[in-house]
Amino acid sequence: MIRSLSRGLDILSFLNRFSSATPVILAKELRVPRATVHRILETLADKGYIYKHPSDGEFRLTPKVRMLSSGYTDQAVIANLGRHLMEEVTEVLSWPVSFAAISGADLIIHENTDASSPLAVEKFKIGYRMPILESASGICILAFMSDGERDAILDMLGTFNYHGDQLMQQLTEVRLSIKNAFKIGYATHSRKRARFDISAIAVPVQMGDKVYGALTLRYHKPAVSEKDINDIIVPMLSKTAREFSSLLDKHLEKQSLQLNDSIG
Repeated sequence: MIRSLSRGLDILSFLNRFSSATPVILAKELRVPRATVHRILETLADKGYIYKHPSDGEFRLTPKVRMLSSGYTDQAVIANLGRHLMEEVTEVLSWPVSFAAISGADLIIHENTDASSPLAVEKFKIGYRMPILESASGICILAFMSDGERDAILDMLGTFNYHGDQLMQQLTEVRLSIKNAFKIGYATHSRKRARFDISAIAVPVQMGDKVYGALTLRYHKPAVSEKDINDIIVPMLSKTAREFSSLLDKHLEKQSLQLNDSIG
């Protein structure tokens, strides 16, 4: 085992769990010599994975850390844990259900029931990317994340868009959608297709203030009434999202115990 690499991963795991820490705390909690901790922190900072905040001298993760999890993320874990829950919704309602999460400037579909849904007009592959601002999932996730996270994502999207006036108009509409989604507990979006208008309803999968993604049901608008949406679809999706969160809570608790055992 390469000890320095192992310790570096332990530091990233610790910062991921506790948000920030000083070298003294890291050395004490991970039982690593302070000089070694400093060297590893310098390396991680040089590579852009962590930074030292000037206000308190504590180290925190940067968004670049997300690149390390592109193949295996919390979202992918949730999708695997909750696939049977999604299949149960599709079995009852027939419409396709998906779990998606934001990664960088895109929304990524991590799991769906398109293959088992008899009403799936469009079939998306796992890993399919779509614009954040043009989906119910994206709006839903933005609505329930922290103000700081949301502003950072919207600012980033602005830097990638060269049509300034068009983007400003879109962001104005998006902020209204975000505000409404937070108020009613779910987001909606419709897309016009040649033969069908595809609509979607998304609810957040979250633990406390952390949003891991959105659970979304796609449907053909003329086939679903407002009463069906309010009395059947939204309650079922919300219940399923809570079950997702419960499974995730148990999974993260197990991970935490395993990490503590490895450190101890």
